[in-house]
Amino acid sequence: MAHVAPSLRGKTIGMIGAGHMGQALIRGLRSAGVPATRLLVVEPKAGARRMVTRRDRVEFVRLTDIASRCDVGILAVKPQEAAGVLRELAGALSSSARRRMLVISIAAGLRLRAIERELGRAAVVRVMPNLAAKVGCAISAMAAGRWATRAHRETAEAIFQSVGEVVALPERHFDAVTALSGSGPAYFFLIFQALRDAGVRQGLPKAVAQRLAVETAKGAAALVDGLGEELEALIAQVASKRGTTERALRVFQRRRLPEALAAGVEAAAKRSKELSCLWSGN
Repeated sequence: MAHVAPSLRGKTIGMIGAGHMGQALIRGLRSAGVPATRLLVVEPKAGARRMVTRRDRVEFVRLTDIASRCDVGILAVKPQEAAGVLRELAGALSSSARRRMLVISIAAGLRLRAIERELGRAAVVRVMPNLAAKVGCAISAMAAGRWATRAHRETAEAIFQSVGEVVALPERHFDAVTALSGSGPAYFFLIFQALRDAGVRQGLPKAVAQRLAVETAKGAAALVDGLGEELEALIAQVASKRGTTERALRVFQRRRLPEALAAGVEAAAKRSKELSCLWSGN
């Protein structure tokens, strides 16, 4: 097992919600060396509890236990459940626990000021990860609240580094982050599906077509990361004059694929703003 990050040593972490993201974080933290005895989990669904129990011997507790026993509480519930859970957590926190605990929210649309309004003078960090946390390849954006110290930020960063990379950004960018990287895996799944199905129409076996699409995407991503060249230059390296790639790209441009992707991201960002207004009551 890996050595625990200094900022996580001795800390008890409460996971409020053991859905896809909660389970990914539990696995990531365990792989990062956090002992099961330092992980407390709140999860009302028996199926999710069974799934977590099969892998990790964590303790399932009530929300009041998170408030009284944890140094960090991670709000990992669905956005529509977040406000109610947050209010219940606020009611369970004593004055001393409120001052001690770091609260991390990954709920889409739930802004720092809304959380702070419920919790009072508490250390709050907002994080937007994505589903790739399930395989340790997430990219998570992080923004700290008014009373979060450098130590709090380091703790939050270490938690999410257990499932991938972390970038610090002002919260004003979170609607765009949610739209681009939070929702982004689904965009690529759709693209993979379309390429797979196109390959099948050209006579490829379905499994082979899917593998070709996915492995090609992995290679393309590695080229972007490894070469450090502009995307436009990389496109030009593949698209030789009057070749097959150039012809395909012309079709994508004619069918307005770039505009469609941009419109989708814009729509997702707009929905993120709407959720923020719902939580804030505006």
